[in-house]
Amino acid sequence: MASIAESLAGSTPALWVEVTPPRGANPAPLLEKLRALHSHADAINLTDNSLGNVKMSNLAFGSLIKSRLEIAAVINVSCRDRNRLALRADLLGASALGIDAVVALTGDKIPPEADGSVVVSHDVNAFGLLAIIAALNRGDTGDGKPLLKSPPRIYAGAVANPNRQDLEREFNLLERKAAAGAKFVLTQPVFDANRAIRFVARASALGMHTVLGILPVKREAMAAYMKAKVKDLAGASDHLDSFAGMSEAAVRNRSIADNMALMKSLASQVAGFNIMSGGGPSLAIELALEFDKWRKQIA
Repeated sequence: MASIAESLAGSTPALWVEVTPPRGANPAPLLEKLRALHSHADAINLTDNSLGNVKMSNLAFGSLIKSRLEIAAVINVSCRDRNRLALRADLLGASALGIDAVVALTGDKIPPEADGSVVVSHDVNAFGLLAIIAALNRGDTGDGKPLLKSPPRIYAGAVANPNRQDLEREFNLLERKAAAGAKFVLTQPVFDANRAIRFVARASALGMHTVLGILPVKREAMAAYMKAKVKDLAGASDHLDSFAGMSEAAVRNRSIADNMALMKSLASQVAGFNIMSGGGPSLAIELALEFDKWRKQIA
């Protein structure tokens, strides 16, 4: 099994599938669905209680993916509700479990009333988390105690949104993340090849590998929801509007075809693609298998 760093530096784009861990304590049903990705996906990227919805620990689920499915796992690590001590402990645990890549996130802003609990303020943000990862890789725990005898080797990534209207501000943030130690950037979903190409060029100039987000749309209602509720996709409203009035079967087929065409056009310029499962894992898996078949033909 190649490391994440090795797969992102390969001659063909790496293929990731983004998955939300199970809501309960039983991992078996989702693991069985993901089994179809064995020998096809290079990694499964696991979200971290996104939008404040509690799920199984992605650290635990990532370990199960690696041991039972023999697929690499990349975990998102949110600073929300974790202090420095907890972040360091989770990062060391991830390394011990063979999870060598982490995406550093500040975390969603969740109102205290969202689940009736008290929301812990951020001890650090994404920049601070990247600094913690860099320190741990050097063997420094950051608490003034002796250096770690067995430091981890964590490949650090960050996030960015190519759809923002103020892209210069996005690139300024990305430059700071690269300076803090991010080696790759995982993007919000892209739908436009020209916008993606411009983003990849700027990220490459910072020495970062780009893993472009790809989001297959399952039905018209999903497209309408994303347009109305997901501010990060404001720049993709025309694309989302194009699914209006279509049946679910037509939306799925059109989305698979559009995303395949987009991925093929960008394959020679990006380090990888991250297929998101906002429409459920079945659609993401279908697209992943189709793209993997194509990339093996051109390898």
